[in-house]
Amino acid sequence: MPRDLREPDTPSNTVSYFVREAFRRIWVTKRTSFVAVAMIAMSLFILGGFVLVADNMERAVERWQGKSHVNVFLDIEAAPDQIRAVDGFLASHPDLHTRHFVTRAQALERFKTYFVNLSQVVDQLDENPFPASFEVEVTPRIIQSPGFPAEMKALRSMSGVEQVQFDWEWLNRLRRLIDIVNAVGLTAGGILAVAAAFTIANVIRLTMLTYREEIEIMRLVGATERIIRGPFLIEGILQGAIGGFVAVGLLFGTFVLAQRLLAPSNSLLWSFLFIGFLPWQKIAALIAGGMLAGWIGSWLSVRERVTEEA
Repeated sequence: MPRDLREPDTPSNTVSYFVREAFRRIWVTKRTSFVAVAMIAMSLFILGGFVLVADNMERAVERWQGKSHVNVFLDIEAAPDQIRAVDGFLASHPDLHTRHFVTRAQALERFKTYFVNLSQVVDQLDENPFPASFEVEVTPRIIQSPGFPAEMKALRSMSGVEQVQFDWEWLNRLRRLIDIVNAVGLTAGGILAVAAAFTIANVIRLTMLTYREEIEIMRLVGATERIIRGPFLIEGILQGAIGGFVAVGLLFGTFVLAQRLLAPSNSLLWSFLFIGFLPWQKIAALIAGGMLAGWIGSWLSVRERVTEEA
C-alpha cells in the first residue's frame, strides 16, 4: 500500500500531527498552494502599502503638531519700510514676537530642497517667483486666545502683506486625507482578502479531492472528524501566514528601494512618507490577518465538504 494511503498512527501530539500533515500537503500541492499564497500576499501588500503611507503621514502630523506657525507672506514688490512695519507689528505683540524672516532667496532654496525634481523648472524662470515671509511660532494657547483672530485680521490688512496662512489648517486637511487613505486601504484590502479566502477555499477543496482515498481509509479505521479536518484547517492558516510574511517582506523591500530612489533624505516627500517602516504591532496584525483569511477559506471548504457528505 502506498505510504500516503497507509493507516496513520494515532498521533501523540495532535497539533504537531496537524502541522506536519499541513506542510506535507502544501508541498504536494505546491502549485495550487502558490496561487493561494500569492493572493494573500497581494491583498496584504496592497493593504500594508496604504497602512504604511497613512502611518508615516500620522507621524508627520505628530511631528508638526508641536511646531505651529503663522506664515506671513509679503508682496513680491513690498518696500523695505513695509517689511519693517510688519516686523514692528509682530514685535509689538507678545503672542507673535517669536518670528523668523525668510528672504526670497531662502524661499527659493527651500523649494529646490523640498521639490528636487522641480528645481530645474524654477531655474528656467526669469526671476525668483517666491515672496519673502515671516514665520511666527505660536502655541495652542495663543491660537485659542480671544484676541488672536483680531490680531490676524489686523495683520492681513497691513500694506505689503499678501497672505497669512496657518499651518494647522493644512494639518487638519492632512488628517482628513489620512482618514481617506485608511478607508481606501481597508476597502481594497478587504475585497482582496475575501477573494484570497475563496481562493484558499478552492485550493483546500482540491487538496481534499486529492486525498479523498486517504480520508475514506481514515474514516474506516475510526479516525474522528477532528483528526481528518484538522490538517486542512492548519493548511489554510499556514498558507495565510506564509502570504503574510511574503507581503511584509515585499513591503519592506519596496519601502527601502523607494527610500533610495524616489526622494533624498532632506526632501518634503521624505519627511511625509519615509519617516519609518511599520511598527511591529501592525506587522503582526497583517500576518494575523493573512492567517485569519486562510482559516476562513479552509473552514468554508471543510464545512462545505462535510455538508455534501451529510
